[in-house]
Amino acid sequence: MLLLLLAPALQAKLGIVTVAPLDGYFDQQPHPELNWPALRNNTFQPRMEAYLQDRLGFRSWLLRLRNQLAYTAFHQTRVPVVVVGKDDVLFQPVTIDVFLGRDYAGEEMNHLVRRLKIVQDSLRAHGTQLLLVVAPGKPRILPAMLPESYDAQPRNATNYDAVVRAARKYQVNMLDAAALLGRWQDTTRFPMFPRGGTHWSGYATALVADTLFRRVEQLTHRDLPDFASHGLQVVTETDSLRFTDNDIQEILNLMYDKPPYPMAYPRVRFEPETGKQRANALIIGDSFAQSFYNFYPYYQRLLTPTSRYWSSNERVYWPETTPGSRTVSELNLGEQLAGRDVVILICSEQNLGHLSFGFINQAYRLYRPLTEADKAAINQLAKELESKATWEEASKDPDFSWHMYEKAANLYDHTHL
Repeated sequence: MLLLLLAPALQAKLGIVTVAPLDGYFDQQPHPELNWPALRNNTFQPRMEAYLQDRLGFRSWLLRLRNQLAYTAFHQTRVPVVVVGKDDVLFQPVTIDVFLGRDYAGEEMNHLVRRLKIVQDSLRAHGTQLLLVVAPGKPRILPAMLPESYDAQPRNATNYDAVVRAARKYQVNMLDAAALLGRWQDTTRFPMFPRGGTHWSGYATALVADTLFRRVEQLTHRDLPDFASHGLQVVTETDSLRFTDNDIQEILNLMYDKPPYPMAYPRVRFEPETGKQRANALIIGDSFAQSFYNFYPYYQRLLTPTSRYWSSNERVYWPETTPGSRTVSELNLGEQLAGRDVVILICSEQNLGHLSFGFINQAYRLYRPLTEADKAAINQLAKELESKATWEEASKDPDFSWHMYEKAANLYDHTHL
């Protein structure tokens, strides 16, 4: 019994056996500094306890055992961002909420897409095309696999409906990949979304890429290097899955994974570039955009070396080594857009409420800066809003005046767009 109690400490200190680390992101506690003030205010003790708990011997094994028991016995996960659907298909609750329309932004989506049309026309006047790519969430493609608790939940209007409708109304260049995958899922025996992943599969990526880059050719009038699929590799083991095809099952940290549905990976072959032209592209999008350089080297083989991918309009993610800052806010937007053949906005259904992650408004202001008359009108409107606000609103918000100005600017834009 004494050896059993000492085993975790001995393992932590000596590393007697090899224990695989847990998957996912963990903010591990640093070793706390021992000093008199930390002892007096009781901050050293809880920090040391958290530090030792993170490094307890066999902790990974015990956590995996606990997670496996919860999954097997109760069909539940110990991770709040993952739920188990029918036939052990995994979902993120946020994607289900989006599919059910619980984040519907209404008229704001129409306003944003109307502004996107102005950005598209402004870019075209400078020789740059724009293409909006709408990626589906997993629940849209696999609604029959949602957990039973959602069967009776009502479906309301969604941001996807609003964006697609507005894009067609204002003639925004759009690739509705959600509609495409919905049709393809009904005609193929291979999944568009994997059982244990939240992103579209490598198979779906190859299908979308074929349509996407043909559309880029049409818009830019460039003859991109040719590529085609030659056969398929079908895998049935978890260890053979690629990139994100098991991403949310991994963070469950189970003792053994549920086997995947048979997953197909097309063998994509890129032809010689003789007589072809790569496109100079700026891609701004969420994690779905990463599929086109991680499953297959589409960006690497079809785009120029000066092309860039900005993740959520915040960080330069591709290429991984780029000159200058990797923080988008530190870059000059006008310089970054100059000379581009195309700007591609890739947004999954989950992020349509934040369509383009601020790029639309930034580009709109770049091409349509506020005049002095505009600023004066906004200032006047901000003062009117501030005078009508309650004392409680003002006292709770340290940046009250600035937020009133932003609200006034939005109202002004809505009425003068």
